[in-house]
Amino acid sequence: MAFYTNTIRIFGIKLITQQLLTMKKIFTLLCCIGLSLAVSAQTYTYSTSTGTSDPYAYNNSGTTVLGVTSSDVLSTAQTIPFAWDYYGTAVTSYKASDNGYITFNPAATISYGTNTAIPNVSGPDQAIFAFWDDLDIIAGSGSTDEVISFNYGVAPNRVHVIQWYSVTPISGTGFLYTAIRLYECGDFDIIHNFGNASGMTASVGCENAGGTLGTMAEGPSFNYPSVTSDGSDDIVYSFYWSGITYDASITASDLSGMVSVGNNTVSGEITNGGSAAITSYDLHYSIDGGSAVTMNVTGVNIAAFGGTANFTHSTPWNITTGGASNVLCIWADNINGNVDERTCNDQICEDVFAANGTGATKIAVVVEEFTGAWCGWCPDGGVVLENMITAYPGQVIGVSIHDGDAMEYAEGVRTAFGVSAYPNALVDRYVFPGETDEPHSRSAWESNAVSRFTKYTPVEVGVTHSYDAATRTITATVTADFVDYASGDMRFNLEITEDNVTGSGTGYDQVNYLNGTAGHPFEGAGDPIIGYSHRHVLRANPSGAYGNAGVIPSTVSPGSYYSETFTYVIPASYDETEISVVGFVAYANPVIGEREILNADEALLSEASLNESSLFANFTVAPNPTKGDFTLVLDLRNEITAEIVIYNMNGQKVGNIASGTYTAGEHKIQANTGDLMSGIYYITVITNNASFTEKLVIR
Repeated sequence: MAFYTNTIRIFGIKLITQQLLTMKKIFTLLCCIGLSLAVSAQTYTYSTSTGTSDPYAYNNSGTTVLGVTSSDVLSTAQTIPFAWDYYGTAVTSYKASDNGYITFNPAATISYGTNTAIPNVSGPDQAIFAFWDDLDIIAGSGSTDEVISFNYGVAPNRVHVIQWYSVTPISGTGFLYTAIRLYECGDFDIIHNFGNASGMTASVGCENAGGTLGTMAEGPSFNYPSVTSDGSDDIVYSFYWSGITYDASITASDLSGMVSVGNNTVSGEITNGGSAAITSYDLHYSIDGGSAVTMNVTGVNIAAFGGTANFTHSTPWNITTGGASNVLCIWADNINGNVDERTCNDQICEDVFAANGTGATKIAVVVEEFTGAWCGWCPDGGVVLENMITAYPGQVIGVSIHDGDAMEYAEGVRTAFGVSAYPNALVDRYVFPGETDEPHSRSAWESNAVSRFTKYTPVEVGVTHSYDAATRTITATVTADFVDYASGDMRFNLEITEDNVTGSGTGYDQVNYLNGTAGHPFEGAGDPIIGYSHRHVLRANPSGAYGNAGVIPSTVSPGSYYSETFTYVIPASYDETEISVVGFVAYANPVIGEREILNADEALLSEASLNESSLFANFTVAPNPTKGDFTLVLDLRNEITAEIVIYNMNGQKVGNIASGTYTAGEHKIQANTGDLMSGIYYITVITNNASFTEKLVIR
């Protein structure tokens, strides 16, 4: 029997039918088509979570999309920096509204200030509503309102952010921050970051073109939630396209860019972006594009649409030699025995540097406290910091950075780290577990600092200085002696502090909310505290917030030694006997979580240091570093009787260099390192009433 076909179109769908099909078969086929069309009417579902983290932050810098302007306006079309689909249709640009939403409709001209339930055929369509209500972008008395955009991540996992920054409700009070993040591989989320807005009646969600489909997460009478500037309490609405059943992505790796020789555990986080719970999957990793190391994971139950789970690969990554960078890629597939339907987000790849694992033995932690005389809770922050310094002498270095009072200056640190709450602090400029960025509250300062005492760090850091009393000039040198391989943009930093600063008036009198708190050290001290002694006040940072580039190479080997010298003239109004110099080596990077302090040292411009300027015109050791012979140069202003000895890093005397009476003028004393092991030592000139020290590095 001969067969032939006719081509017909039903609802735009091309069908090939056999001429001899019965009417019953045709009817059945049409029913199936109707079922297929019903299924294709897909939309977004969402889940809610708490907290955002590196590299996203609400106060990241970006491109201004809408500045201070009149109410109810749309921006010009903004290009999405990657291919992206919305409700199954490709979109290339959006317009941002001052009223808390974006629309992908290129013909849109109206910014709607009156929100409705979602979806709605009236009002904005083809839109994502971060916080749709009647908002305004005004200058205000605090932060300037604006809508900005910025990007982070690398292809194919880039993220495009639209951020409403400190916008003002028209019908309510206060301010708010909210954002939309578009993910290159698909999907999006909405974030409520920070604010005190009240009296709001907003809608949160998304809607298709025409307003016939949509998902409303909140509204239409939703008030802005209670969220602080700390990213840990950000409210996140994650939206997932319901048309994908199986989708797993590796969303975090625990290796943090650094591994050591030996076995290293490959672990991290996997996220389910599909509509089916994940009960099994294959987990793989590879090094530098090599063969995949695979394990099958069973017995899990990762919830649909945003569920997460931690993973640990059964086969560790073994490294035999240090000093090299490797590309580690981790991915998952074979979801519940099925093909992953969206592969662009499967894997995470990172550059990982291998070191020997030999760490420095002397470690100091820098606590940069943010405070102000106007801040009523800041005296308690001061108490916490002083207790730490007392409890851990030589291990905790305190620096108090002031804002909004007579001790403030444009040091750049507050801006670089997005400080907006007081008292807060950076502890080694590190992001600790449970935190989303470096500044955090005083309740965790001590425990976080203690956890850093045993950190691995590849570098010993020292700071030496001289002082010219006639010109009030400090010359300080920060040194770095690397005991292991290291990689990255590492820079020297110098901060100069003055202790026990007092003054009169509101710029110095300390507001004190603890005045009535029973048992607190500042109970009954007054509010404000007149004559308050401000401790460890940052007076200068000649290196800036991040330090100077190019002094330390991007990759260093064990035994490498570097230094940088800074000068600073102490103003006449500062007490030179209360000055300290703080030196440290830190990664320089504007990205949250990638700018930690590796190690630090502190030296007091003490009475002995001040006396040194009257005794020594010059006091140096050369060559330094050395292995073998070196020369100690003493250029004396006056005659002294002294003993010259050498100490190790533990303060133990390990040798005598010379002793006697030395007349005014220059003396060159020859010495040899003898059988001393490689490391850092201190040459000390001991007189009747003082001692003076220079660091010596032995190769």
